[in-house]
Amino acid sequence: MMRSMYSGVSGLRAHQMKMDIIGNNIANVNTVGYKGQRVTFQEVFSQTVKGAGSPQAGKGGTNPHQVGLGISLSSIDTYHIRGAVQRTDNNTDLAVNGDGFFMLSDSSDYLNRTYTRAGNFSLDEDGNLVASNGFRVLGYMTDSVTGALKSNLEGIKISKSEAVDARSTSFINFEGNLDNSLTAMTTPSTYDDSTDPHTLAHHGSTKYWETTYTVLDSLGGQHSLKFTFIRGMDDQGAIGDPNEWGVIIQDLDSKEYYTNSGTVGDTTPGGGADMNEIILPLIFGTDGKLDTGSTLLHNIRVPAKNGSATTDIKIDFSKLTQFRSDSNASVTASDGYAQGFLDTFTIGPTGEINGVFTNGQNKVIGRLALAVFKNPAGLEKTSENMYQTTPNSGDAVVGVPGSGGMGSLNPGTLEMSNVDISREFTEMISTQRGFQANSRIITASDEMLQELVNLKR
Repeated sequence: MMRSMYSGVSGLRAHQMKMDIIGNNIANVNTVGYKGQRVTFQEVFSQTVKGAGSPQAGKGGTNPHQVGLGISLSSIDTYHIRGAVQRTDNNTDLAVNGDGFFMLSDSSDYLNRTYTRAGNFSLDEDGNLVASNGFRVLGYMTDSVTGALKSNLEGIKISKSEAVDARSTSFINFEGNLDNSLTAMTTPSTYDDSTDPHTLAHHGSTKYWETTYTVLDSLGGQHSLKFTFIRGMDDQGAIGDPNEWGVIIQDLDSKEYYTNSGTVGDTTPGGGADMNEIILPLIFGTDGKLDTGSTLLHNIRVPAKNGSATTDIKIDFSKLTQFRSDSNASVTASDGYAQGFLDTFTIGPTGEINGVFTNGQNKVIGRLALAVFKNPAGLEKTSENMYQTTPNSGDAVVGVPGSGGMGSLNPGTLEMSNVDISREFTEMISTQRGFQANSRIITASDEMLQELVNLKR
């Protein structure tokens, strides 16, 4: 009699545990990165009243007689399946598209690690990428000297103080057209009274083409250069072929001109036929393209300014043309830039954090790391959407998103809870009925005991 009562008690306890799990699942239906759980039961123990007998002397065998003694908890499993994705467009919100956990740490040496699927991260005042509880997100930062990613895990830091050093201009490339309808120079001149290349052009050429461009020295200082293209002028300032263009380069800051040796010359053009400020000829063929006899490349040396070093610049004119259309020759490519500070950043699917700087440059700041486990179901939940390793989960295998079996990242999205409300409510109904049925066992056993007591009146 008592066995049935205790079986009912064990059933009540087991179903109450299942109801606790269901309640927690429903409570976390909107928790970022939450993984639902399930409960399974098992029979506790069976008391053998009579053992099994084998067939003997024409008699058949007999089965064992056993009485079950109730129910116990078999397992509480975690569903490590991906939840739905919610779009947020916040650049620090991340979801893992596949296997993998973000790595978090609250220790200065980053060795005390926990793991999470919740990617609702943010930046603190120092630029540290942190979870909602302040734990730092781990990854690989870029070495400030080599520019390569470091090999050791550390907290990701995206600071506005991150800077890109200035880089001097080493080349500028011209592209575009020089209009062959411009009047070529036809009258020689000594240029003795000239103070500007445009005046030189007016001595024999009614039109010219000019463009300006700013180059940078080693400290990011600006030097404005003016390029003047004069049709029909050779590199000595004399009358040339109509398909020949002389090029004059002037430093607008110092008002000086560059000589054909590439260095800065006088503040005014020289006299006579020796016009060395016309630094090179550009000779075009009948097809409108530069002749191979032209000086397609030219080097100039920008003088030091405000403590900077001298800057050697290679000028490439090889892509210029001379067709009967408007002149539009200009600099289309260059490599110099001033110092810049971090303006904004993006996180790519492979975890790379790409910084966009105020000088227009891009640079990889760091890269997020992920961890995978041989048995993610063996991880132990701690708190605040975090997990820790156990002997049955295996050690973390660390890598970067999109490689080694790890999922890629979905920036600007969050992985939501994977709880299925319809399944939870169905389980709730069956659990409630199971609890109710087990309570009836206790009630019926009690009534039977009452009847037994009442045998003696």
